[in-house]
Amino acid sequence: MSSEVHRIPTLRIRHRFLDPESNRTVSDCRIFPGSYRIRYRISRPGIHTNCTHTILLHENDNHIHPGNPVSTEIRIFEEKIRHRALNSNEATQNVIDYCLTNLSDNAVAHLPEISHDKTFNLIPDKLTTTKRNSLFLQFDSGSGNDRIIIFASAEQLQILENCEQLLVDGTFKLTPSIFYQLYAMHVVYRNTVLPVVFALLPNKTQQTYRRLIDKLSEICPSWSPKFIMMDFEHASINVFSDKFVTTTNSSITQGLGFKTNYEQDPVFAHHVNQIAALAFLQPNDVSQSFDDLYNLLPQMLHPLLDYFEDTYVGRNRTLGRAKPMFELEFWNMHQRTTDRLMRTNNSAEAWHRRLSSIMQCQHPTLWSFINNLKNEEHYIHCQLIKLNCGEKVEPNKKYLNYSARLRHLIMHPLPSILQQLEGLAHNL
Repeated sequence: MSSEVHRIPTLRIRHRFLDPESNRTVSDCRIFPGSYRIRYRISRPGIHTNCTHTILLHENDNHIHPGNPVSTEIRIFEEKIRHRALNSNEATQNVIDYCLTNLSDNAVAHLPEISHDKTFNLIPDKLTTTKRNSLFLQFDSGSGNDRIIIFASAEQLQILENCEQLLVDGTFKLTPSIFYQLYAMHVVYRNTVLPVVFALLPNKTQQTYRRLIDKLSEICPSWSPKFIMMDFEHASINVFSDKFVTTTNSSITQGLGFKTNYEQDPVFAHHVNQIAALAFLQPNDVSQSFDDLYNLLPQMLHPLLDYFEDTYVGRNRTLGRAKPMFELEFWNMHQRTTDRLMRTNNSAEAWHRRLSSIMQCQHPTLWSFINNLKNEEHYIHCQLIKLNCGEKVEPNKKYLNYSARLRHLIMHPLPSILQQLEGLAHNL
């Protein structure tokens, strides 16, 4: 008789009856080869022992199977990994490295290869639903190198469909190695930023983003956000601009570089903030203000200013400025600040840090990743319950103070542009 067997002992004995006349136990056993996953089994061989099981009285020669020490060693190795993973908080790779320590070279040579492609067939049923047994796996394009998988609950999709402000952001370190990035969509719901869609993507091409947006539009027919924030990435910008007639904005300081100098030198950081403050001026004032700032700041910042000019303002030519990589309308924050709309992706970055603490490793396995994502979805569900019950989430007081000061400066600007940039920079 053949069947699939998982995690079974190499030898299992079932006692049938005790024969008092012969003083022996007639037993029935099943013997399995030592490998972990078995496609076949040989059933019902017979052995006879005495009542204390210390003497083997008889065995059926037809069911004698040679042992396989490598298979046994691999089984023990897998059990050690399973036990350590369940009973420690170590990262996945640390668990594997520890359990590999005493494994023989022969056993290492026979370890199964870890899959690095997207040709697996189906996601297990228990990973396709939420903790409340509602649908969580909204879309799986199927086996192949261009595979896209979308996770979201019904209540998350409803919030997405009705949202006005959308923030999209990708992360790479937390993504299972067989995918390129985790692309998350966040919305502002009752003055709180919440993640509502999680998509595993194979790359960051315009075609992939278009497939993702088209599928979400199919799932949520009324989805049409008014304001979108995203990273400075042409592929995603083009797709969202084509799909939605809406203003798109993003934080400019992400692309300025010089991270170490910015964090360690307060004077340098203030000069960088003066450049970033250009985003809060009236659009018509940006070009001339940039030239004034270029003449004011130290020469060591000129490479940074040159980069900013090419990317966001456009080089000054005889017939006017050249077209920048990102148009002014995309990154200017003047109107958004006046309207009290979202200005940065800080909320998305905070969520990435939270997710990193949950995963506890980079590039987790796919099944572990989805299981942790299910737990996160349930946490978001609990947040939604509290928000719908009227609980008010108080924003960071420091952030509120800076935002209020920015709005006041925008509504009541200082006498000169350079003074205005100086004042704005203190609030960034």
